[in-house]
Amino acid sequence: TVTVRWGDYAQAEIEGMDDKPLSVWQRQPREEPVSVPLTGADDPVMPDVPGSRGLQLHVVERLISAEDLEEHIPHGTRSVSVFLVNHRAPDNEDPDLAYAFQPEIEVQSDRPFVPRPDLRGARAAEWDEQVADLHYADTPGYATGHGVSAEWEIVDGACHLLRTAWIPSAEVEKTETVDVPGVELSMEALGALADGAAAEAALRPLVTQYRTWIEARRTEIAALQGMRRETAEELLRLAGVASDRIERGIAMLVQDADALDAFRVANRAVARALGKRLGIEAPRWRAFQLAFILLNLPGLADPRDPNRETVDLLFFPTGGGKTEAYLRLAAFAMVLRRLRHPGEKGLAGAGISVIMRYTLRLLTLDQLARAAGLVCALELEREKKIARYGEWAFEIGLWVGKAAASSSDQVSINSILRRTRRPQAKKASSTAALGSKSPSA
Repeated sequence: TVTVRWGDYAQAEIEGMDDKPLSVWQRQPREEPVSVPLTGADDPVMPDVPGSRGLQLHVVERLISAEDLEEHIPHGTRSVSVFLVNHRAPDNEDPDLAYAFQPEIEVQSDRPFVPRPDLRGARAAEWDEQVADLHYADTPGYATGHGVSAEWEIVDGACHLLRTAWIPSAEVEKTETVDVPGVELSMEALGALADGAAAEAALRPLVTQYRTWIEARRTEIAALQGMRRETAEELLRLAGVASDRIERGIAMLVQDADALDAFRVANRAVARALGKRLGIEAPRWRAFQLAFILLNLPGLADPRDPNRETVDLLFFPTGGGKTEAYLRLAAFAMVLRRLRHPGEKGLAGAGISVIMRYTLRLLTLDQLARAAGLVCALELEREKKIARYGEWAFEIGLWVGKAAASSSDQVSINSILRRTRRPQAKKASSTAALGSKSPSA
């Protein structure tokens, strides 16, 4: 059954505010059901919409018989296109009367509609498209619009209702993290680890639980076929590689006293910066942040590590904690350099160790403020143990170029940088925030 909805407008007079007649257009909502049997004929079916003064449906059926689609759609599936055509006679004196406004087509069927295969994903040669096809395999589309969007309703896993939509909507699930049982996520607790054995006990469950999750996914992919099965297996292989890298990161903390010390200082610095900026009394890591940090530790600390040249993309929605995760790595790298190159009262471990680049002015200033807070926290840690972390101050700098910074930007930048400066600080930098030229706001 096809239900057609539209609006007809006619001129009418209403009483105005001054009691004088006011000419207006009044909408008359219309809705008419049309039964359209599918006969399998090659010629289009063109039933009239009852009481519409000339609206007509054009229904076109086409049997889908492509052999390369057999694994994606059932045999005998037909593609059906439904168009609404206006055959109303034109009104030369008042042409608006012949229009059908806000038209909508709704199609309802007793038998469930067949999901439309995403041919771009099904035949994709690029890895990103293959992953996207697998990720959205359980959220298929059922219709596409011609000059308009389409939406549908799914009840008990089946779609029996389709409709056109001028402004479609979709529900986007919120991404949330969960705590991993047995893993120490408290920044303060991680900043106070006694030794390598304590680090092993606090972090080892992260690897164990991750590998348990990976094995559970292997059971789930047994029902997949073809390219999706191959993609899923490759993703699980990469997940296994990630778990091995996390394990090596934990092993480094167990075996390398300097790496463990840098890890502790970085945790305390991030915790102090978050407490100052957001007023969080007991900040905690999210599991994905801690995993990202641990899998990158060997590449940062060991020049011979095979993953040193690997660039890991941390993908998470805004507000999820990406900045704190990479700032923690930055802090780890800066402190570890001081510990491994203690000469010249800390000067040997100074210099630019981190470069951050942003393309938007406001983002640059925001990230600079957060990085500056971290540097301030590192300075407080250094001042507690100058003999260990060096006399040379942790510092931060910014370069944006003259064309990218207005006078007000310079005031904001100078205000941020003044927070990290101390009278005894020398002209050197341990971290640099680099902002590129961006369009004017």
